[in-house]
Amino acid sequence: MILESVEKVPQGPSRLRDLSCLAVGELVVQGLWKGQLRFQSIYIPEPLERTIREWIDVLPTCLRQDILNKSSHILFSTIGKVTEMSSSTVPIMLAAIMETLYSPSMQDVELWTDFHWHHEARLKVLHLLHSQQTTVKNLHLTCYRTPIFQFQALSFSERFLLMNVLNKFGHLQQLSVPYVADDDLLAKLGGGCCPQLESLDVQGSWEVTNQGLAAMSGQDGQMVIGRVGWVPSHFAQCGEGQKLLSNILQGSPVSASQIATMMKQNKIATSMVDTLRSLNVENTAIDGRGIETVLENFTHLQRLYADEPHWQSLLVNLSSPAGPGCRDCFPHNLPLRALNLSRNTYSLLEPLSHILPNLEHLSISNFERSEVYLDGQDNLPILHTFGKLSSLDLQDVDMEQIYHYLAQGGGQNIRSFMYKSRHRHIDLAKLDTLCPNLKELTVSDSLMVYKPGNHMVDIKSFTSLKYLTLKDVSLEGDQACWKRLIKRCSGLVRLTLQNIRMTDADMTDILSSNLFTQLEELNISSTGTINLTEESVYKLIDKCPRLRKIGGICCWSARDIVTLLDQLSCQHHFKIKMDDRE
Repeated sequence: MILESVEKVPQGPSRLRDLSCLAVGELVVQGLWKGQLRFQSIYIPEPLERTIREWIDVLPTCLRQDILNKSSHILFSTIGKVTEMSSSTVPIMLAAIMETLYSPSMQDVELWTDFHWHHEARLKVLHLLHSQQTTVKNLHLTCYRTPIFQFQALSFSERFLLMNVLNKFGHLQQLSVPYVADDDLLAKLGGGCCPQLESLDVQGSWEVTNQGLAAMSGQDGQMVIGRVGWVPSHFAQCGEGQKLLSNILQGSPVSASQIATMMKQNKIATSMVDTLRSLNVENTAIDGRGIETVLENFTHLQRLYADEPHWQSLLVNLSSPAGPGCRDCFPHNLPLRALNLSRNTYSLLEPLSHILPNLEHLSISNFERSEVYLDGQDNLPILHTFGKLSSLDLQDVDMEQIYHYLAQGGGQNIRSFMYKSRHRHIDLAKLDTLCPNLKELTVSDSLMVYKPGNHMVDIKSFTSLKYLTLKDVSLEGDQACWKRLIKRCSGLVRLTLQNIRMTDADMTDILSSNLFTQLEELNISSTGTINLTEESVYKLIDKCPRLRKIGGICCWSARDIVTLLDQLSCQHHFKIKMDDRE
């Protein structure tokens, strides 16, 4: 795992916009501190607030947005250096900063994780958001993404205020409410308070149920007719459902087709049915019926993340004609592109291809041990029905059968390929021939073979490949095949190597054959020490003009790591970073 890296920073002085944001932010923080805001109350004294707003209000919205985004960093870089900050004081100060800088014409608002420590600070910010109509498009309530709210319910006042805040966000496109959402909140969204919402994240919210998902679509989720679990849309699309409804209405002047038409049109005009593109309901109280409700109603959904057992339940019910599932209930040609399904995919390919033919990514693992395969049923040809399939993630899969699928035309569309298997090998030379448009390749914990034929000599491999990752690979026979592969991939933008033995001589050999004119990021790490020294670092910087990041450098065998980092900073403008933070 890469824990540290050196990244290139722009040469010359900082941008005027960055300097001004930092300076103004520091003035705001110092003004609040010197104005006797000593954490006794969460409210700013009126004279102090008026004084600060007199010159803050003239700032453009884009600058106020930048200052607000950097406020937590500014807070610790100013008064954090002269006084002790704690979990009770930081939220109060951040709430005061947000009250000073917030503008209803901003594009993005995030309630930072620090607010989860202080109930009154959260309420203050929620009252601020509720004070006036806004054009904010992205709202992330990150303050609730903590284990505390997995086991602790919100107070009535905070939940009531949170529900009413949404009334002010009529232009909202992305909303994240982890851990604390419930059916009432989904019903409110379904009622049209955020008609432009495209992405919704309610993961971890145990009060979200199937009922809430039905209400979010603008329909009455309690209405069930006939077979237990059938929702009204079943009778609008399913022939069997209309037949049953006709028997129920026998002798009535109302026909089954009339009721089916009414049910189909029974949608609130301002609901999210036509706008929602992404939904995350992982770790909630829904089940397979909830997923079915979402797929039946949100016909433009492209990404749906739910717990894998629920996907398994839904697809198993649809895999048999005698099962409880009804395929006629699902709209034709659903545009869903991504779902989190990794187990038993081979056995479920048939129902998947029927209801979700536009999937772009599939994960398949060890299908040779499945009952379907042992019964002699070959489901791999079904992969051809996924016309937009561009990404494959394989685990413990025999590649010979996959090569056959790729050779029949499937390889032309593959852009991303991931492989992992301790007991099987993968021939990258054959993969190169079958997937000419491959852009991303990841091989981990596998036996790797790369033996280009005579016809491939002096010809570049993986001509479209941009991202290559080799982790904990074992090499069969030729121990230098990994090096030969890298030397032939001239268009790489990012290269990641983990637990691969290499020395300065190997790096010199690679750079002499491949100029890496496009390489921007190189990560080389190991659980032990890597036999690369300062010589390799300087050669990389000299030979790779676009190189912006070198990861894992502190694990290399540098003779003096402090001197190396100092020279990288002073002479080559590289700055060390840890965990993606300065």
